[in-house]
Amino acid sequence: MKPEITVIVPIYNVERYIRKCLDSLLAQTFANFEVWAVDDGSPDNSTEIVLEYAAKDQRIKSILKENGGYGSVLQDSIDRLESKYFLICDPDDWLARDALEKLYNFAEEKQLDLAVADKYNVYEEDGEEEYVKSIPSWMQSIKADTVYTAPEDVQKFSLFEVTPHAKLYKTSIAKGIVFPQKVSYTDFVLYMLALSKTKRIAYDQEALAYYLKNRPGNTATDVRPSVIKDYLTGFDAILKQLPQEQADRNQVLYYRLFIQLRYICKQYAKVSKDPFKDEYIKLIYQGAASLQPYRQEIYQVTMENTTKSSRIFQHGLLTPVTSHWFVKKIIKKFM
Repeated sequence: MKPEITVIVPIYNVERYIRKCLDSLLAQTFANFEVWAVDDGSPDNSTEIVLEYAAKDQRIKSILKENGGYGSVLQDSIDRLESKYFLICDPDDWLARDALEKLYNFAEEKQLDLAVADKYNVYEEDGEEEYVKSIPSWMQSIKADTVYTAPEDVQKFSLFEVTPHAKLYKTSIAKGIVFPQKVSYTDFVLYMLALSKTKRIAYDQEALAYYLKNRPGNTATDVRPSVIKDYLTGFDAILKQLPQEQADRNQVLYYRLFIQLRYICKQYAKVSKDPFKDEYIKLIYQGAASLQPYRQEIYQVTMENTTKSSRIFQHGLLTPVTSHWFVKKIIKKFM
């Protein structure tokens, strides 16, 4: 029987965590799925552990490839997918026992291209679980269990948590996406570009995934200055793949890229070792310049949390003659 869902598990240096991930998958109440455990050139014993599990259950497939980063795993996997749906489960995370069943039934009953649910953040030192809603606390216009089809409403989901946790994608909306290689944060590329093709989406307000928030080596604990380049590489990949002739339709996605640029400025304030003198500030300036042709589309978007001051920063950042000054002002605010 052809699997209905493929669970993609990108693997790199996770031998300490992979068993819990695979155990959670094999314990699923939904049976018609397969696991692609993709070893991205990992130097540890992760694959040996995967092979141990594959010998016990034929739904687990061990796939080996040369190291190319998270984006290369997504690229190779999505290009070859034949299942109707897929879900990404990072190898240091795990799923609720009924996660696949609930997401699958939710998507099938509502004929969704994308189903989004909540997650728990889990902290390694004490195992504390923190319920995290995918939807922003200020957003009242999107309701749980409601199907959204208008582009503006669909794209409001870009303001949700962008990580892959508890998101079930219809495979067809991810085909054709080109992912950057050798960088992190490419799950943002997947989510944004999939939304640009989504016709039907809904939010299931229950936590179905567990995210190990603060383990050493994951992206949440990454303080390298070069993460700024990773962020902007993903930013650029999205901007280049959004069809220019559909700019009016994708206004909210361009607005979300503006929000991402502001976030990158905030992160720069945290990680830069030589503020305003290193190579990364120039990349931020370039990112702002690349978004400026879409400023009219961005100006058309008003969210529930939009304020007069945020509008001032928006206009300043997206106006060529003032852009650098506003970039610096945002960064200084977080230093």
